[in-house]
Amino acid sequence: MKKALHWLNLHMEEVILVLGTAVMIILIFLQVVMRYVFKHPLSWSEELARYIFVWQVWLAVPYTVTRGRHIQLKILPDLVGDRAKFVLDMVFYLVSAAFFGYVGLKGIKVVQGIMKMHQLLPAMQIPKWICYLALPVGSLLGALRFLQYGFLRVQRYLQDPADRELFVPIGDADEA
Repeated sequence: MKKALHWLNLHMEEVILVLGTAVMIILIFLQVVMRYVFKHPLSWSEELARYIFVWQVWLAVPYTVTRGRHIQLKILPDLVGDRAKFVLDMVFYLVSAAFFGYVGLKGIKVVQGIMKMHQLLPAMQIPKWICYLALPVGSLLGALRFLQYGFLRVQRYLQDPADRELFVPIGDADEA
């Protein structure tokens, strides 16, 4: 069980993003075949592919955190000592977590407003709020990932103050 949770912690977003991309490719290919070969386009495939893409954009936020691929300023941390670098890292993690937490909480209010309108998507006839739920889910997962990796950065600093890496994927940190 512990090994499965560890694997899920490392690869959850990645698996979801790969599956979403595969489904989008299949949907778009199916739409092209139905439209140009059978002359009978699907009414829902384009809409579903669009909303899968929106979900993927927001789920990419926590994925980029786990891989250390978020936008970051490198010149200032490279000019300072180990302790100042650690402080800058903590500022980065906390500000990023606060930003995505704020966006996530505001996103919840947006979703609640859309839920009150009882709107349905035109082609698929599913509640519109499900599509907009990507914003708070991705943002709040991003905030949690920033806090998680900030905590890991504190652990690494306590073990080795000369460690200057901002992001070390969990698997790499465990194997080291």
